[in-house]
Amino acid sequence: MTTAFDRRSEQGVAMVTAILVMFVVSILAVGMMYTSFHNTASSARNRSWGQALHVAESGVHQAIAYLQNTKGTVPVGTISGATADGTYNYRVLPLARNRYQIDSVGTVGAAGTLQSSRRLRVTMAPPMSFEYGLFSLSDVNTKNQNVICGDVWANSNVHVQNGDAVRSAEFGGCPDGSAGDGSVTAATGYIELENNSIIEGDAWSGGKNSSGAAITLNNNAEIGGLAKGSSSSPGCGDDPGHSSYKIVNQGTIGGTATTWGTITGGGPTGGSFALTCTAAAATKQMPTFTYNASNYPAGTVHEYTFPADYNTFNSYISANKSNLSGVFYIQGGDGSTPVELGDVLIGGDLVVVAMNAPISAIKNIGVVAGNTSDKLVVLASFYATDATTCTTNSGNPADCAIGIKNNFAPSDDSVTGGDNTAVLLYAPNGAVSLKNSANFLGAIYANNIQIKNVMHITYDPRVSQIVGFGATTLDVDLWLECAPGETTTPTC
Repeated sequence: MTTAFDRRSEQGVAMVTAILVMFVVSILAVGMMYTSFHNTASSARNRSWGQALHVAESGVHQAIAYLQNTKGTVPVGTISGATADGTYNYRVLPLARNRYQIDSVGTVGAAGTLQSSRRLRVTMAPPMSFEYGLFSLSDVNTKNQNVICGDVWANSNVHVQNGDAVRSAEFGGCPDGSAGDGSVTAATGYIELENNSIIEGDAWSGGKNSSGAAITLNNNAEIGGLAKGSSSSPGCGDDPGHSSYKIVNQGTIGGTATTWGTITGGGPTGGSFALTCTAAAATKQMPTFTYNASNYPAGTVHEYTFPADYNTFNSYISANKSNLSGVFYIQGGDGSTPVELGDVLIGGDLVVVAMNAPISAIKNIGVVAGNTSDKLVVLASFYATDATTCTTNSGNPADCAIGIKNNFAPSDDSVTGGDNTAVLLYAPNGAVSLKNSANFLGAIYANNIQIKNVMHITYDPRVSQIVGFGATTLDVDLWLECAPGETTTPTC
């Protein structure tokens, strides 16, 4: 019998199911809408974050263009600008020796959660130009108890004689802060070591002497790294019979010895690879120099023309030799009117540029007593000389682009070699000759280099970037991102 209400009846279930389905669909729809809104906001923030960096870069590039176009004039205060994506603010802080610090902040988006700001710090500096302790367009000759802390490069030949040492900063014998592996490269020439001389790093030659030797070690000479005799002829085609490019070892080679020719004498510690062709190093060019008075601090530049101003220049040097600094640009001149710097004490940055006159520092170059400030000395002579007439054999160095003799010690302590003064000697057209007790930090770049009698020259990275040298005025030296407002780290 059927009643009016059957407890087992399924009437109304469809409605309940429909309501449940609608509830679930509503929850899913709300979740999808929330996720969509969240993703949209996140994407907008990410876009703002990425765009803010590009906007900050726009400020940096505008600052760089301003510095280049105005030859280093620093804009006053904070400079504002805008791109299609946002706004930027930058400021430029001048640093010592033509370096500039640029801080740029880029901002994208309206105020609130979608706004992003990013900050860049960029340092501009003269381009990297000097990386060797000694660099010669032709030969390097050292003799009699000299120490070179750093690397040596010659486009032609290298002679290391009579107890000389080319040392690495890593293995000792060089002051803290020096740089270089103590390696020697003779790009198209030979290398000769004699009488207990040492090259702590590698020795790499690209030529041969009149006896066909690429590398020669005589009388207990030593090479700490590898020795390599290479040829600049493709496939060593200039010597098909292996009669040249010999390594003659009457000393010690700590690494491997590899050469197109034969290897005679003692066996290298690292093994021998004779009759093996390797390509010689390509020759290198001298960094160029462009004089511009505006590159130097106002009031420090002195310009002369030789021989007309020869006596005027000498009178100024004589009156200020006890505390000399500044920039001296000398046009004209000849071999009879040298720039004489004997008995000078350096009191600050000193730049001497002689366009057609030799620079002579025959004796006693030092610094003002007690002056421990950081100083940079640049002696640059464009005087053209023949290396065969520039000599260290007797008397004073003569017929040299730069001739230095007796106690050239531009440091706070001529005995220990203080670290407050770095020196660059630069002579692209002539020879540099040093004789008798030079002791300085820096580098020598010349057409030819001759060093004799108890010199201690340490490559110093402070000379690597000097205003006026290189193909451009300024290069990016540092580029990094800082947190907005960050000032506590060494770089930000």
